[in-house]
Amino acid sequence: MERGRYVLTCFLDDLTDTSPASPAGRYEQLSLADFTLREAANLLIAHHGAWTGIGKWLPRRLLSADPVRGQALLDGHRAVAEHADPAPLAVATEQVLDVLGGPLREGYTQRWRA
Repeated sequence: MERGRYVLTCFLDDLTDTSPASPAGRYEQLSLADFTLREAANLLIAHHGAWTGIGKWLPRRLLSADPVRGQALLDGHRAVAEHADPAPLAVATEQVLDVLGGPLREGYTQRWRA
């Protein structure tokens, strides 16, 4: 869960720091929106102890596990895709992170077994 919080925090930071003004920036923004949605959805679904999914099943499982936050994530993703506006996805992602214990940045380490 900690690794997921850290990864989601990184995606969120990058998403809010990427400008769609250039063609490359727009591609970065779209890519980050996808990664952010996927990570947030999987963490939120896991938090609720629900089954996860991939492809068409991810939004279905997300909405089933948490209809309010799930819809906010999906609507936020759509705002990035249709209007290059990351703000709704950022807000929804912050709400997911709050449920999971907040953003995780400095001090995170991952230990590897030898």
